[in-house]
Amino acid sequence: MIFKRLVLAYLLVAGGCLTVAQASGQSNSGDAYRQRFVGAWKLISVETIKANGEVIYPFYGKKPEGLLAYDASGWMTVQIVSDPRPSVPKTDSREGFMAAPPGEKLTAVEGYYAYYGTWTADAGNQTVIHHIVQSLYPGERGEDGTRHVVFEGNRLILTAKTHEMGEEHQRKLVWERVSPDTRN
Repeated sequence: MIFKRLVLAYLLVAGGCLTVAQASGQSNSGDAYRQRFVGAWKLISVETIKANGEVIYPFYGKKPEGLLAYDASGWMTVQIVSDPRPSVPKTDSREGFMAAPPGEKLTAVEGYYAYYGTWTADAGNQTVIHHIVQSLYPGERGEDGTRHVVFEGNRLILTAKTHEMGEEHQRKLVWERVSPDTRN
């Protein structure tokens, strides 16, 4: 996998205009599927679905905020702020944040999640894979997160299997496309 990424990076730099889809051998129909992701998406909801079907909100609350972006060159990023939003520390600088009491920093970190990396879409399996380069959680660096994909109108629904709280769950995130005239 590392070799494939290095070759891809080389081809992108050397070739200039070669896309991730072309380098990975995706077909034109795969390109159309991939193009559906490109843009910015506003978070609508995050649900954790237990094995018995019960929906719970253990990490992000019922009304989290967030932004997911996929670009055409193959990069992606996601940021999520929990509900309720952290209100401490009350600073507008990294220096102020670092000087804040440990409990306030912990509150801020527990209410926030972010990572970035590259992405691959698979039309045949109706999935998108996030190849995580950097994350708030250091253990995620270098991981590949596979999400099942459903497009419903201007919504993108991503579902992933997860093992947490001692059992298997599904995490369902609903995103809505952000249009240029609705940036709030």
